[in-house]
Amino acid sequence: MKRYGIERQTLLVTLFPILVMAILLESYFIYTRFADLDHALLERARLLTRQLASTCEYPVFSGNTILLKQNVDAVMSFRDVKSIAIYDAKSRLIMISDRGMAPSHLGDVVSFAPVFHENDILRLQEPIMATQINMDGLVSPPGAADRLGEVKIEISKRSLNLQKNEFLFFSLLVTLLVFIVAMVLALRSARSITKPILQMHQAIRRLGEGDLESDIPRNFHIYELHELADGIGDMAQQLLRDRDMLEMRIDVVTNGLRVKNEEIEQAHLEKVRLNENLALALSELQAIMEANPDILYVFNNQGELIQWNSSFAKFCGLPPDKMKNMQFHEFVCKEDRSLVTSAIEGVFAKGSASLEIQLSRHDGVLVPYLCNGVVLKNPQGEVIGFTGSGKDISERKAAAEHIQHMAHHDILTDLPNRSLLSERLQQAIVTARRERAHLAVMFLDLDMFKFINDKHGHDVGDLLLKETAGRILGCLRESDTAARIGGDEFVVMLPSIDSLKMAVLVAEKILVALSLPFDISGHSLSISVSIGIATYPEHGSDEKVLLKNADTAMYLAKQKGRNTVVVFPA
Repeated sequence: MKRYGIERQTLLVTLFPILVMAILLESYFIYTRFADLDHALLERARLLTRQLASTCEYPVFSGNTILLKQNVDAVMSFRDVKSIAIYDAKSRLIMISDRGMAPSHLGDVVSFAPVFHENDILRLQEPIMATQINMDGLVSPPGAADRLGEVKIEISKRSLNLQKNEFLFFSLLVTLLVFIVAMVLALRSARSITKPILQMHQAIRRLGEGDLESDIPRNFHIYELHELADGIGDMAQQLLRDRDMLEMRIDVVTNGLRVKNEEIEQAHLEKVRLNENLALALSELQAIMEANPDILYVFNNQGELIQWNSSFAKFCGLPPDKMKNMQFHEFVCKEDRSLVTSAIEGVFAKGSASLEIQLSRHDGVLVPYLCNGVVLKNPQGEVIGFTGSGKDISERKAAAEHIQHMAHHDILTDLPNRSLLSERLQQAIVTARRERAHLAVMFLDLDMFKFINDKHGHDVGDLLLKETAGRILGCLRESDTAARIGGDEFVVMLPSIDSLKMAVLVAEKILVALSLPFDISGHSLSISVSIGIATYPEHGSDEKVLLKNADTAMYLAKQKGRNTVVVFPA
């Protein structure tokens, strides 16, 4: 951090307001002066334009170009006039005069030679009105009234800009002189203020170095500094008294620390003895842990692993030096780590806890475990950690998941059964109602399946149903559902369709897929299917009505000769 002396800072504080005030005042004077000059030039230009428009009334009306030229030359004699253009009532150029060029008569050519520059040129225009000539009976353009023409004058701002530059230079020079005078005065003032402050600083430094008996200068012409010096002197005297008292207290505290050190040494010896007893207990615990096929572990108060059995080591695949002092959550998958943290807090708060989590095996595979923990206490009742075990429940969970899957899927085709179809259809209807969308339900019944099943046997019939389920799935999106609800009956749900045509296209795709021959156990079999379609909300607003109407449409397809698609009649 860059630091500045008090003299420099005082100088800056003094100069800054003066400089800002000078700049603001000078800016105000420059702005008002420039505004006055611009206003004066604009008024002179307006007056000159009006006078020229007035004198051109008769020459323009009579077409007297000689008199018009005299009037233009008279105005061009003014130093700042750069160019003049005269137009008639139809905006045709009559005469133009430019500085350095003779006036010319240009007929009907409409042109304006000077180029307009905002900072250098002032352009004015004034209509030439018939104020002294009677226009009654004369034909004039529509809307022109008594307007004979127009005068355009361009005034050069060169003289004005020179005056502004001279005034700006003079103003900057005055500001510089004011700033120099202010700097000199501020420097003298800053030195008169900082000199006693520096003396006070040196005295305070001596006090900081421990010289409390040094003299403090007190005769300052600034009242506040005089009061500060008195305060510092009184403080030095108080510090002398406090130092003597502190030295006495240090002696007392030193004696107390000596006693405390002796007590700490005794406590350390007791801690060593307790650690030896703990090591013996852990050794006995290790023998018990090795006999258990489940993973066993012991963690200290800091949540660090300090003891484990060979089953845990084999599961982790880590050497002992790597496993020691690892945190429990390091063995757990990321998704379950927050649960582990809460469970450990529960062990210390309630004495025990249990939860199902996934542990990461040495090959990276996540294995579900049922883990528990019980708080550990020493003979004095102090909590020193917790211990627990973990049981592999992967087989139990796999069996439960298989049972859950069988409860919602057809055993033969592995398609969703009626129960799962009902859940998905109800959810799809809720979503479609919320989003104001459409969905379709198809009822499929295989034609002549009973004949094939009776002729070739149930084994062939089962294989045909499984192959049929695969072909139906091949015609659907991942979001669609195909379910077997019994025998040779299937239901297809399209949870989101743009129109009825989309559902019909999917049904026709299924017709084509099932019309191809099946190669089952050496038999080439051919079947067809009848499909009935009902859509939400056109053909029903709930599950039962949609399925009933789709079933009705399927029977209509059967009556039409099978192997066809029928949409429920609206």
